[in-house]
Amino acid sequence: MFSFLNKIKGTCEYEMLSGLDAVYNAIAEREAEWKAASRVSCTDGCGTCCVAFEPDVLDCEALYLALWLIENEPAAARAIRDRTYPMERTDNADGCFLYDPENSYHCTVYGGRCLICRLFGYTGDRGKDGGTRWKPCRFLSDTVLASHNPPLGHRQYESAELSRLFNALPPVMSDSMSQALSLSPGSSGKTRPLREVLPEAIRRMQFILMYNASNPEDPDSSTPESA
Repeated sequence: MFSFLNKIKGTCEYEMLSGLDAVYNAIAEREAEWKAASRVSCTDGCGTCCVAFEPDVLDCEALYLALWLIENEPAAARAIRDRTYPMERTDNADGCFLYDPENSYHCTVYGGRCLICRLFGYTGDRGKDGGTRWKPCRFLSDTVLASHNPPLGHRQYESAELSRLFNALPPVMSDSMSQALSLSPGSSGKTRPLREVLPEAIRRMQFILMYNASNPEDPDSSTPESA
């Protein structure tokens, strides 16, 4: 479990983010199984999927990332909160503001990254028959796929073929998304752009941390939604 969560124990946010942490851990486990079985993985230092993409996120995702930033990158958390952090990239204005083109690993918040960022590349979807389908990442080159054993192509693979080739099926993206949605049943699945919601989420988590620290013995330290 994300250890910093213990600092908000006793709040409704703790229950929500503990649930999301469990979803994230399950994704990591299922993807590790799929990678081992399929022997398909992202090219080291690729990050191409993030170059021109920034996610819209659920409140729980933003709060999780906010808490991660407060623990691991406090200076960045303060700058994002105060909106002094550079929100526009010079290399691509449409891309995620947390992507660093000069860093070989690119994502500056990898440990706290949002749901969709954890699902890229290693998940499938469901066909009309409910079966699992999978298509290799479009950013993997034809050469890389052709050199795979067995050779692969940029096409969709159905459940039966996946089972025959790899004796395994990938995790399904919509399953993880449904689990995350269930953590905030009152939100109706509403998402907002990351750059819009993250400053608010950081302020909220800082308030909760301050409140919880000042009320260590309070059995009901949940905070109002307006926090």
